[in-house]
This record gives sequence, C-alpha cells and structure tokens, in this order.
Amino acid sequence: MRLNCNINGTPHSLIVNSDKPLSKILKEIIVSFEDNSQCMGASCGNCIVLIDGNATLSCLVPAFKAIGANIVTFEGFQKTRMYHDIERAYQDMGNQPCPQCYASKTMIIESILLKMDKENQAKVGSVKFIPGYTKDKGKNASTEISASLIAREIALSSCQCIETSELDKIINLAYKYRSRRRARRS
Repeated sequence: MRLNCNINGTPHSLIVNSDKPLSKILKEIIVSFEDNSQCMGASCGNCIVLIDGNATLSCLVPAFKAIGANIVTFEGFQKTRMYHDIERAYQDMGNQPCPQCYASKTMIIESILLKMDKENQAKVGSVKFIPGYTKDKGKNASTEISASLIAREIALSSCQCIETSELDKIINLAYKYRSRRRARRS
C-alpha cells in the first residue's frame, strides 16, 4: 500500500504493509524515534505523536489510518517555537516529566494546548484573536481546559512521575506564554 502523509512538515510517499504500526514506520524514517518507544504494545505511552493535532499512541495506528495525516513527532516538535512555550513553563514551575516520558508528556501538553486554541477561537468567532476576549460578553474567556480532558490525555502515558494538578498548572502557564507571544505578533 502507498502511504502518503506529512511527517514533521515533510511530505512522504512510502510503500508499506497496510497494517504496519506507525511507530515502526517512524523508526525507519526517524532514527532517534526508537529511543522514545520501547514497549510496542500500548504499555508505556512513549511513542506518542500528534496526528492532525491529537495525541496518539503510534504503536496502535496501522499505516492505512495514517493516509493523508499530518504527523508530528517529538523530534520535529522540538524545532518549533511552540515547544519553547512548554519548555519555559516547565522551567518556571520548577517541575517537568522524567526523562523516560518527557517527550510523550510534552506531546500530550501540545495536544491539549491545540484544543485550548480551538476552543478559544470558537469563542472569539470572527473577531481578531485577542487572548481571553469573547465576542458576546467582551470579557475574559477561560483559557483553562477541563481536568477530565487533561486526565484523559495524560492517561496515554503510563508514567506517574508528575501529578495531574502540576500538569494543569504547566499547561495553563504554557498557554499564557503562547497567547502573549501571539498578541505581540498582532
């Protein structure tokens, strides 16, 4: 089967078995990806990638489900400005995931931040993006996402090195940094 997808901003056209796990495909393309994924069976959560902005265990995604997808690995995400928002939040909170799950939790946080962006864009509607502004009420919109969403997303990674309440603070701080940077560009 031909797999056409975008990996870390680069288009790829690969010939693969249709049920080959995405994690194995990524290991062939990105040499360092192997360091992140060890279990090959949804046990550790270290193979998390963003597929069209959603945190996903790549070991559970057969190749045929990745056709046309926009896939971002931690290696690709690390090169973006958005990564620095999360890294800064880790530093300012004085807490970060352990080295074993750092990449996967960072990708989960980015997935949550993207969901927060979509939620706030929907609230703003056609108004120019102003962090915290809602068109209807003209006052601050919540930039906080539900604890249940955070818990559900974090459950993708089995490592318990950092509490959900701490991750909630890191997520909101990273979102604040991202919103400020966008406001300066406007």
